Amino acid sequence: MILAKISYYICSYFTSSNKQDGWVIVAVETASMLKNISSALPNSISVNFAPNRFYDFNYDYEVYPQKGLLKLINLIYSPILFGYLLSKYDKFMYLGAIGFVSPYTDGRHQEFKFLKSRNKQLVCYFLGSEIRSFNLLNKFSQDHSLDVLTTYQSISHAGIDASENEYKRKQLGETADRYANVIFNPSTDQMAYIKRKTSPCIYFLADDLFLPSLHKFDDLSEIIVLHGPSSPIIKGTPLVRAAVKKLKVEGYRFKYVELINVPHEKMLKELQNAHIVLNEFYAFVPGVFGLEAMANHCALLTSADENIETTLPCGANKAWCVTPYWNIYDNLKNLLDNPEQIKSQANAGFKWAKANYQYDQAVNKLNEIVND
Repeated sequence: MILAKISYYICSYFTSSNKQDGWVIVAVETASMLKNISSALPNSISVNFAPNRFYDFNYDYEVYPQKGLLKLINLIYSPILFGYLLSKYDKFMYLGAIGFVSPYTDGRHQEFKFLKSRNKQLVCYFLGSEIRSFNLLNKFSQDHSLDVLTTYQSISHAGIDASENEYKRKQLGETADRYANVIFNPSTDQMAYIKRKTSPCIYFLADDLFLPSLHKFDDLSEIIVLHGPSSPIIKGTPLVRAAVKKLKVEGYRFKYVELINVPHEKMLKELQNAHIVLNEFYAFVPGVFGLEAMANHCALLTSADENIETTLPCGANKAWCVTPYWNIYDNLKNLLDNPEQIKSQANAGFKWAKANYQYDQAVNKLNEIVND
């Protein structure tokens, strides 16, 4: 913080006549959110703190994890960069839990306190596990006799539910509560230590994703079912495989495609040909992959439910086939038994995704919230 303040006051002397009316978007790139939001907000710049092997984007500033001397250089560079950007820009949006100055030590308290003392605007946009409370969501799970994402996440990511990590999430929530002008966070799916009302998360789907592909339904002699989990255990992949196996044993003929750890471009190419997409089955929002599936005219099966996650846009439950984890076999079987329903379900999802998350629509939503 000493470095950050020295940098700020020195840079302010030189940048006082060169203020920029734009946003500083800070993140570790996740699901292309940093790229999309920095493109959506006018005159914004992007600061990325870690590379993502699934994407090949360029950012205005990159502060990547290093070792040895380079790590020391980054530890110095990061707060100096913070001070410089603070001297030029008045609006900051933080995606996830990252920060310029010791984000995991105090929940970004010192960083946000200094930022707000300079009369800057602050938006916190949470993305998932960095804010999702294991204690709160597991309590929800017990109260509703329902397996949720945190039920299995501690198995796939050992130590993620440790008490010190839960404390860090509490710090993040309390700091955002205290300093942020706006907080984006789905209130149930990412249940957190945030007391204020939060805004629903907004996703950005490029126009070229919405290329009509209804022609693939002209020939359903081989129905293609796609599942592309980023983390198989918490996405319900074992249950998906069990349902697929049972259907094949029963004589159903279809092509099952499972993609794990593949580049984003390959995933999008496979979606263009798929008829049915099995997404995730312990979450209450469709996620970026679910939205991309609908944009590519796929009939989506997922556990997302607007009756549980009330921040979802109106009509969500008609856009996909609401599929809790115990109904994967039944709902997939129903579509295979009634192939004429696949096209109509895919079309409903396409229209809903386009109305709510096509790039221009999402940009308007985001600007309306942050400008207010």
